[in-house]
Amino acid sequence: MRKELKYIIGAHVALILFLVWQTFDLITLLHDDSFQDALLDVDLNPPNGVLEKPALIPKIIHQTYKTDQIPEIWKPGQKACVDLHPDYQYILWSDEMARDFIAQEYPWFLEQWDSYPYPIQRADAIRYFALVHYGGIYIDLDDGCERKLDPLLTVPAFVRKTEPTGISNDVMGSVPRHPFFLKVLDSLTPYKKNWLIPYLTIMYSTGPLFLSVVWKQYKRWGVPESGKVRILLPEDYKTHTYSFFAIAPGSSWHLDDAKFIKSLGHHIGLAVVGGFLIAALVFYLEYLLYSFAISSHAKKLGKKLRSYLCFWNWGIFRSKTNTSIKRRTRKDSNLPPQIEQIDPEKYEQQQPLNPENIV
Repeated sequence: MRKELKYIIGAHVALILFLVWQTFDLITLLHDDSFQDALLDVDLNPPNGVLEKPALIPKIIHQTYKTDQIPEIWKPGQKACVDLHPDYQYILWSDEMARDFIAQEYPWFLEQWDSYPYPIQRADAIRYFALVHYGGIYIDLDDGCERKLDPLLTVPAFVRKTEPTGISNDVMGSVPRHPFFLKVLDSLTPYKKNWLIPYLTIMYSTGPLFLSVVWKQYKRWGVPESGKVRILLPEDYKTHTYSFFAIAPGSSWHLDDAKFIKSLGHHIGLAVVGGFLIAALVFYLEYLLYSFAISSHAKKLGKKLRSYLCFWNWGIFRSKTNTSIKRRTRKDSNLPPQIEQIDPEKYEQQQPLNPENIV
């Protein structure tokens, strides 16, 4: 095998290991283990219709919008949630109200709160802080209530499952200061990064992808029963007669890039062809790199680079060694070196001979 090919393969292996290390938590999402913590039918729909477990989550419904004047398209769903739960406290978090709350209760986060480039990031963040501080159930405005939420109150915390893997932050519930949501708050700062694409930046800094990764980290080494986050399965979330929610059309935050990414789901064939074309382009660039590496131009360039590095290192070596050598001045350069004369008699007096050492 040519040494150039070995170098290229080694560089690729190093790059792959680096990417695996950087994206390990995302890779773990490929394994869907949510069913082991799922809320089962027996938990949500007891045979006799009577909940035997006590309510743990406070009876509070949280929702968010930029003002207290929500769009008409979401008002029926909001009204259904309020009407079905007259014994619940209802809180609609406006942008102004949310910022005042952060400034008063969590001032350490206020600078990061103001620095978020997209309003949806603040809307995501406030729902985590509200659940940690008050507890209760958070519901997106486009999730209208179809039935009473009391069965969801019997666990310490829950989120809903997304397909094909991971969890979402559009419906969540928790007791105050649940350890999972405390970890979510602690993770907001390290995950605040700009990924250039708005959709990816939002999803991986405060949105469902961020929450899914933190969830995987949280339960990686096991958690006690009281610290588990239970999972609301898709059929219990929507589209069935026994589901808790019905989804209204519209989205409050999707930008053009999000619409493009979602549109790929309607053009799977085109997306697959585009993926193969991108892969072909990458392989072609790899071929060009290998061809250049084995060419005479690359060898000449390598020799020049090695000679330059050797000359540069030798120059540094000489500059270091020359400073430690005491040179003669020019006028003394022809004089013989001074040699100290040793007096034999004086030397014998200081170092007497030992006859036993004489052979």
